[in-house]
Amino acid sequence: MTYLIRLISRIMKYYQDSEAKSAIDELLEKNAINQANLGTESTDEERYRVQSIWKDYLLPKIREIDPEFAEIVQAN
Repeated sequence: MTYLIRLISRIMKYYQDSEAKSAIDELLEKNAINQANLGTESTDEERYRVQSIWKDYLLPKIREIDPEFAEIVQAN
């Protein structure tokens, strides 16, 4: 492991707390399922809905659990 990865893993709750990791993994899985269900025929409304769920619900929940991890997975 590089120094940076070791440093990050000491700071982030995701790597220190198995309950936090499980909760975050569950939220990430929900987002992955939503993203995977989008296809080439998805409407703009469906895409916006999935993006809104990520930004307004899932990411804030992750941020509550581990703010540092949320910053890493946050997409612009």
